[in-house]
Amino acid sequence: MSVIRRQLFFLFVIACAASLAAEGRLVPWLIVDASLSAAFMPMFQWLGFVMVWRMRVGDGAPSARDTDGFLDGNVAWLWWWTAIATDVSLAPPRSMGPSVLIAFLAAIALFGWTFLRDVRWLRGGYGRSERDAVLDIAGMRLVTWGFGVMWFFGIAIWFGEVPKVFAWWHS
Repeated sequence: MSVIRRQLFFLFVIACAASLAAEGRLVPWLIVDASLSAAFMPMFQWLGFVMVWRMRVGDGAPSARDTDGFLDGNVAWLWWWTAIATDVSLAPPRSMGPSVLIAFLAAIALFGWTFLRDVRWLRGGYGRSERDAVLDIAGMRLVTWGFGVMWFFGIAIWFGEVPKVFAWWHS
């Protein structure tokens, strides 16, 4: 599967989970909307990968094989999103409390597992030392999650809080 198709599939799974969480069923317009809204996730993931790759790992741009190897870490997250989607579509909303805690704890464990998986991937396929592989993956995660969180909250602040400041200023 090509890199772009893999990332589109990743967005599709996230969007289906969002649709199931919001409506309890798959709604086409909601899937499209959620896919567009979450498009920053694979974009920043790829950006973090390419930035760290060019600065620390390889010469030039990563090949499709390199990118595929890195994106293999998304498989576990796809299963996590699928489990979330299944849970929210089958359970009544009032009983979601324990599920949220379990999902959060599973995400923390999954984050650690994928981090170690990526370190192993860099060490095995590219001969990076343990220290360098950990620094490389930490850099990738810092760029990916850092920019992703800034983008997510930046949009929320821009459309939620900035109008309030302008309204206050003009009153």
